[in-house]
Amino acid sequence: MIECYKKAFNQLGDVRFLKPLGYSVGLAIITSLAVLPLGYFGFEWLNETFLAWLESDGAWWASTLLWTLRILELLLMLDILFFLFGSIQVAYLGLFVDGVVEAAAEKHHPDLKLNPPPPMVKAAWGSSRLLALSLLINLVCLPIFIIGWFLPPLGLIAQVFANGYLLGKEYEDAVAPRLPQKAKLPLKEKTIFGSIAASLMLIPLVNFIAPVLAAAAMIHYLEARR
Repeated sequence: MIECYKKAFNQLGDVRFLKPLGYSVGLAIITSLAVLPLGYFGFEWLNETFLAWLESDGAWWASTLLWTLRILELLLMLDILFFLFGSIQVAYLGLFVDGVVEAAAEKHHPDLKLNPPPPMVKAAWGSSRLLALSLLINLVCLPIFIIGWFLPPLGLIAQVFANGYLLGKEYEDAVAPRLPQKAKLPLKEKTIFGSIAASLMLIPLVNFIAPVLAAAAMIHYLEARR
């Protein structure tokens, strides 16, 4: 499995890798920047509700409490976006993954005859589903993650395994239909593969290239399993 990731890394200079990488990173950044104001206004509403519940009108400590909450909420939003950025990028990569699959197959599996790419509507549906599931899983597990941040490395381990199966399944679903014979991965292998991808997404800068690496690595791994 690690060898599959190595093959993908060694092909990063291929233009068919770089275009999907650029598109997915750019769209993920735009989405993240768009979410920040929504998070800010949401937290401001919660702050006002909380202070009203405390009946803090005119209290000397209200301003200090409000700014403390704002700072903590900003840090929380940035943390959440950092950990969700990989899932957002993977969702967008699903729209452009065919170039990565074809480049990896052409270089390392020249005798492999790929099936035609799925319709754009189907790819868009898969990307939307991944993004929705990622948000749901990470929001449901958020209390565990927050507790884990104060008990390192439990927080990171929890996030890696929470997203591991999901990423493994989604990469398999994105790549397997292009292969002439679909190799179905067992649950354990799927989770380990996705956990490697999730681990790479936690490393600053590496997290930008991790989704493309995982997409290319998946075709190598599925082809090796045939």
